[in-house]
Amino acid sequence: MEGKKIHWKQVGYHWEMYLFIVPTIILIALFQYYPALSGVFHSFYRWNGADISEFVGFENYLKLLKNSDFWRSFELAFTLGIWNIAKMIPALAVAVCIHRCRGEFMQLTYRILFVIPMVIPGLIIVLIWRSFFFEATAGYLNKFLFSSGLFNVLVWVDHFFNWGGIFKEGNAPAWLGDPNLIVSACILWGFPWVGSFAVLTYLARLQGIPKDIYEAADVDGVTWWSKFTKIELPLITSSIKLLLVFVIIDTIKDAGMILALAGIEGGPGGNATVPALFMLRKAFIDQEMGFACAVGIILTAIVMSLQKMSNILTMWNDMREWQKKTIQGAAFAVSILTFYSGHFRAVGIALLIASIPYSDIVFFFRNLKGNLKIVFEKSEAPSHNQKAPVIVIRDDKLKAMNFITDILLRGLKHFTILFVLAMALMPLYLMVIVSLKDNRQFYFAPATLTKPFHWENWVTAYEMITPSLANSLVISITGTILTLFVALCAAYFFARHKMPMSTFLWNAILVMMMMPAIANLIPLFNLLNDMNLLNTLTCLIIVGTSSGQIFAIFVLRSFVEDIPGDLFEAAEIDGANHFQQMRIIVLPLAGPILGTVGVMNFISQWNDFVMPLIVIRDHGKLPVMVQLLRIAGEYIKLWGPLMAGYALASIPIIILFIFTMKLFTKGLTEGAIKG
Repeated sequence: MEGKKIHWKQVGYHWEMYLFIVPTIILIALFQYYPALSGVFHSFYRWNGADISEFVGFENYLKLLKNSDFWRSFELAFTLGIWNIAKMIPALAVAVCIHRCRGEFMQLTYRILFVIPMVIPGLIIVLIWRSFFFEATAGYLNKFLFSSGLFNVLVWVDHFFNWGGIFKEGNAPAWLGDPNLIVSACILWGFPWVGSFAVLTYLARLQGIPKDIYEAADVDGVTWWSKFTKIELPLITSSIKLLLVFVIIDTIKDAGMILALAGIEGGPGGNATVPALFMLRKAFIDQEMGFACAVGIILTAIVMSLQKMSNILTMWNDMREWQKKTIQGAAFAVSILTFYSGHFRAVGIALLIASIPYSDIVFFFRNLKGNLKIVFEKSEAPSHNQKAPVIVIRDDKLKAMNFITDILLRGLKHFTILFVLAMALMPLYLMVIVSLKDNRQFYFAPATLTKPFHWENWVTAYEMITPSLANSLVISITGTILTLFVALCAAYFFARHKMPMSTFLWNAILVMMMMPAIANLIPLFNLLNDMNLLNTLTCLIIVGTSSGQIFAIFVLRSFVEDIPGDLFEAAEIDGANHFQQMRIIVLPLAGPILGTVGVMNFISQWNDFVMPLIVIRDHGKLPVMVQLLRIAGEYIKLWGPLMAGYALASIPIIILFIFTMKLFTKGLTEGAIKG
């Protein structure tokens, strides 16, 4: 449906349209733009967030540019971003393997099983890895390295490349206590790095491939690799680009998982400090609020630049040849300068790889191969009296070879799916098993089920986290309902008609999509303090709605635009106003997409712990994620109740998925998430 353009003279007939956008304008202006402008203003001051405020001009920015810790934090963020790009491969491989399963029941079973890791909050997975896998003396990672013999390989590699004795024979690596290994721990956690959302997104796109194409490919004898490169990969390229952009930007602007894994100090020596963590430390530990605001401005500028670069990548196929060559040449020049400077070498490698003209190289070798083939055919052409040898393969042998190959590929496919699934479910397995143990049983056999079962651990955990569990339910349910209401109203405003000022307002929302929320955290903290909202659940609900509606509006607008215009025209003929059209047309059709957006928003608000960690001080008002983080940090741990608490914190999301699974998957299939 193409929205009709409304001129100023016609606004009187559609004035109620502006009522749909008023809540969005208020929330974004107050809790997004005001903190952003306040951050710009205070970045020119020496400010402690309270009574000391002295104008210093560009001193904070000059001080920031000279700060080596700041640049190291960005270098680490780009390094982690590049590794996170590599982590997208397992999700893609699993999605293709599931899609290639011939039985519909098997496909459905795998889909449901891969939803289970998605419902486990990311913070809980980090805490399990921190407690079980990275522990120096009895951690599973060290046990695996020693039992498999890989540790001896690492010792040899350490000696060969002169790493300085990171891995020494007989010494178990302290992954979270060694300055040289803390970054490796930040990369390794979550193996095999299968994001269930990514898997479901790829599968939703792969479902659009007609079976006739695969049947024709089988008749032509197309290999499994050619099916991937020629059929499947072109279809999901847009989804890969979209997820790629999200991965890089989220790595740079996020500090949550690093904070949970390494602490606010960034681990030993601060080696795991990313830019957002650097900003939080300057603001709330060093009390340099003005300096922290300058960090937020620089962080915003870099993220927006990356967003612009991502837009260029999405339009790559539509560019002219000279534009492509110019961009590749600029990328090559920047990569050389990066190597020369000695910093951001990971970024330099990525730019160097991106600057290679792959299409020209492929074209050159194809021509070379064709020319050599012609030359050899001429030189080896048989004479008139000489017959060319004929190789005959019997049909039964050919069928046997094809059958064996098919069996091997099918076995490899299921092995890949089951291995990745087993590793993804490992945190859930440990959580359930350990929740039934006391500390003695845990230290004796942490990964196996032992009797007697201590069900009282669940009672203890319930008593520990019940208030915080209720707080999270109130925040997530209320915030999700408000987000869906406000976002659907705004989406209707933007999609139904092209009202005056609508383009300006849409661009204002797009800017907020690019702006990292954590960059405005310092001025937002002071705004909430001035409004007497600190240490209240209301502030988490309002701020969550304000930030969550931005992505929801973007998705829901595409849905409203796809509704046939004839339905609205018929409603107008019957005398329905815009509120009635929303009620009788949009809402009945919006079930699947609202289910998808609602589930994603609920999970996001349920898993958030950085904002509550900063604005909530009363332990009775803490959300469950912050409460679990606090309990996990205690010196003496009761492992059974702790793991039972982790499981209880996951139950609400599991219940949510049970009742909304059909809506969620239908929303993905119908194109709710567009590349």
